[in-house]
Amino acid sequence: MNRCIVCTVVMMCIVGAAAFASGDQETATEATELAVVMHSARTDEIVWGIAERIKSGIEEQTQGRIAVRLVGQEVGGERDQLEATSRGEFQIVQSGAMVIANYAPRYGVTAVPFVFPDFESVAMAYEGELGKRMSDALIENGNMRLIGRSLRGARLLTARNPIMTPADMDGVKLRVPEIDTWVQVWNSTGALPTPVAWPEVFSALQTGVVDAQENPIAQIYEAKLYEVQNYIMMTEHILEYFHWCINEEFFQSLSAADRQIVQSVVREATDWGTSQQDAKSQEKLEEMVNEHNIQVIQLEKAAFFAVARPVIEEISDRLWAPEVSSLLAEILDG
Repeated sequence: MNRCIVCTVVMMCIVGAAAFASGDQETATEATELAVVMHSARTDEIVWGIAERIKSGIEEQTQGRIAVRLVGQEVGGERDQLEATSRGEFQIVQSGAMVIANYAPRYGVTAVPFVFPDFESVAMAYEGELGKRMSDALIENGNMRLIGRSLRGARLLTARNPIMTPADMDGVKLRVPEIDTWVQVWNSTGALPTPVAWPEVFSALQTGVVDAQENPIAQIYEAKLYEVQNYIMMTEHILEYFHWCINEEFFQSLSAADRQIVQSVVREATDWGTSQQDAKSQEKLEEMVNEHNIQVIQLEKAAFFAVARPVIEEISDRLWAPEVSSLLAEILDG
């Protein structure tokens, strides 16, 4: 009798332990993994800070239902990361203009020089009908949804000599990325666009292979271009954001509550990043002026926009969706 009782108790303990272990395993596998992949982030950069806020916010607000993993350049460049996110290998991707160029080119107005005069008009483009169609195209063509934007900064012209008007660009050998629309627009100013790989830009400027280049403040500062350039022209010819996109199938697989959490957290994190980028850009610009003798030129922006406009209209007719010109006019002329 006692032996039976002991056996029964032992069996109950074994069954209970097995159930407990099974419950542990079940709990361990309950969390949904969300990988955030970034192509341009070191751990000390603002982009990484945005991603860390996305991670902590989602994990905290979902109470661990979603576990977030941060991934950098070790998995490939921007194109590789976009394609992998489109396939669902990663869930959120950070991209510059490439995501629009690759998956929504017919609405790629935000990545062409001298289209938007200020960040307010760029924001109107993203937040209005134009932005909605861009987002729809990303979903349809790339299986990705745009859920956040963080400020990258205005692209500015740098040169050895001051440039005040388009006439001053005549014959200037200007390094630009090898993007067809950019080459066309800068040609219209009289410049001689010259493709140079980014790692070679410093030496190309130093040796006179090119006379000028254009980039946001952060890239100008980090590449120490102030050592081979004397002037920064406040052209603000492209007003850039980083795009934060989520795989559409993954997004739809979440509950409505978790979708809301993800969107809210990403929006808060990217808003923080934008505020930090503003401050950092101003700090670095002041340092280049005060410590490296860079001179800042407030040039005639309207003259550059006027010269570029016929080329932009040709690009619109050739590359953009038919409705883009009227949507753009509502923003710029309204």
